[in-house]
Amino acid sequence: MQKKKEEPQEAATTAKPPQRHKILVAEDNTVVRKGLNNFLTKWGYEPVEADNGDIAWDTLETDPAITMAILDWNIPGLSGMQVCQRIRMRTEGQYVYTIIFSARSSIEEQVLALEGGADDYLTKPTKPSLLRARLGVGLRIMNLLAASKAGSLK
Repeated sequence: MQKKKEEPQEAATTAKPPQRHKILVAEDNTVVRKGLNNFLTKWGYEPVEADNGDIAWDTLETDPAITMAILDWNIPGLSGMQVCQRIRMRTEGQYVYTIIFSARSSIEEQVLALEGGADDYLTKPTKPSLLRARLGVGLRIMNLLAASKAGSLK
């Protein structure tokens, strides 16, 4: 009987993030942005919307609880790449795991994004299961960073 209690708990913790991580979704296409938000909410994340790069940057600067960002490369105002580069230039604040989400599919552009500071790159359109898996990678990294900080404070 006890084994049956443990299995659902394990499945529940792997299916959803242990806490509601705030994710910035910077996407100018309303349909795509709402679709991403619906999936993120379903998976236990707390999406924060921005329809251009300027709003995305202002949101990141004013909300320190945002731990992850999905940035469309081609958004009005600051591009997703410019927002990503500004995140990496910050000297204060929490690390933000950043995924560039773009229709640009060439290897050269993907390399440029990763070398420019992105943690990951997804080409549009993408399968929701792939996005969810990539976010899981981001959570593992964020949890390692948090554990490392907690260990250094002792």
